[in-house]
Amino acid sequence: MARVACLFILDLPLAAACRAEPELRGKPLGILESPRYGRDETIIAGWMRGLTVVQARAVKPDLIVRPLSMEGIQSAQEALLDVASSVSPRVEDAAPGLTYIDLDGTQALFPTERGLLTALETRARDVGLEPIQVGIGPTRTTAALAARDRGGGTIVQRKELQRFLHALPLDLLDPEEETLDRLTLWSVRTLGQLARIPIHALGTRLGKEGVRLARRARGEDLSPFRPTPPRLRFEEGTECGYPVGNLEALAFQMRGVLDRLTRRLRVRGLAARELLVELTLQSGGHFECKVELGAPTLEVPVLVSLVRLSLEKSSPDEPVERIRVIATPGSVETAQFDLFLPPLPTPAELAMTVARLEALCGPGQVGAPGCSDTHRLDEAHMQAFSIPPAGTSSVRDAPLQRPTLALRALRPPRAVRVWGQEGLPERVQLSEHPLQILSRAGPWRLFGEWWGERRFARDYFDVELSDSGVYRLYRNLEDESWFVDGIYD
Repeated sequence: MARVACLFILDLPLAAACRAEPELRGKPLGILESPRYGRDETIIAGWMRGLTVVQARAVKPDLIVRPLSMEGIQSAQEALLDVASSVSPRVEDAAPGLTYIDLDGTQALFPTERGLLTALETRARDVGLEPIQVGIGPTRTTAALAARDRGGGTIVQRKELQRFLHALPLDLLDPEEETLDRLTLWSVRTLGQLARIPIHALGTRLGKEGVRLARRARGEDLSPFRPTPPRLRFEEGTECGYPVGNLEALAFQMRGVLDRLTRRLRVRGLAARELLVELTLQSGGHFECKVELGAPTLEVPVLVSLVRLSLEKSSPDEPVERIRVIATPGSVETAQFDLFLPPLPTPAELAMTVARLEALCGPGQVGAPGCSDTHRLDEAHMQAFSIPPAGTSSVRDAPLQRPTLALRALRPPRAVRVWGQEGLPERVQLSEHPLQILSRAGPWRLFGEWWGERRFARDYFDVELSDSGVYRLYRNLEDESWFVDGIYD
């Protein structure tokens, strides 16, 4: 039997403002219709709706007013979807402040629906969405009515459906004002009274709107469940309210954004692996800054410090008016520590150390060596340093091997003068005087990348010289030049 949960926020602009500024909860707060503050602007959410700021403060002098923040509303809606996605992958983003969850298959995680409802309310508070109304029912319409009736928290079973719908007020269906007035004249004030009227009679008198109301009054859904494609892109933004040109003030604003971002990641069981900071400047331009982390982390002080270090290396030339942070998620890796080896650094310590080294050495100068996908022996590149994943064998676990000859590579290879016949070396001049080759092995031909500008073709030799040294030489076949590539120790 299908079961659906509904998450409902009555006033999303007000909830978004309180999520951005938690200290405003419980205080008289009004949200303006414009993103700019003005005394003649109309309040559209919160306290004193429909009044201008001047009119509202004449009635309520201690009223707090905040401009409309589309960034905050979008982030609050995405946080609501994160709460729903933490329970089930089948989630429908129905409208701003309204989300449905298909509960099929969630019984293994939540044996009782009361426990599921409590978990949803707790996770919503964890991401800063408060208050939130939750309802559970056999259809989306019933779940939405259960969430909106008396503050939510209602669980409706199919056998109790008619009794639950009978006494609900008609305005929970959000009918059009003209339709509501006509139904009121007919003394129809509850869903039970509306459901007793034949649907064809409502269609004749009220048209399609009447048919839709009658079907919803019976708890029916007007459309199938449409799952929203899952997104693993976490964004948080805020308007600064005034141009911010100081790095200290910008870091203060950034702390709140990163705190809300990490709360959403924690609810989904993820952590931040990479950050992209987008700043909107006073002139309308944009500035971007990418912060790569040594390991996924959720520690806000560490993320703030890393962003600040990155902005200190390259900062915008103008004051900032808007901040947006995009996090690339990653799973938190767990590893079993070894009793006989030193403990590994935490992800926060590793990220901070790498960031400070980059601040000293420059961007792109700190990392781990990596092998490139080429046959060129002297090719290598720099890659991001990270802690080895769990299960990687340590040095102590490696099997014992017989000692082998070690090659001390010369980078870059040193050009030398060679005498010989038919491409085979006989004497080599490493310094002032030529040295005789006592023994020789080779050639071993190596070529590659013939399709591009970095093509190469070489003949390699291992030679023993009269100074008792063993060297590796190669001849460049394109220009017949010789190089010492390494020394065997």
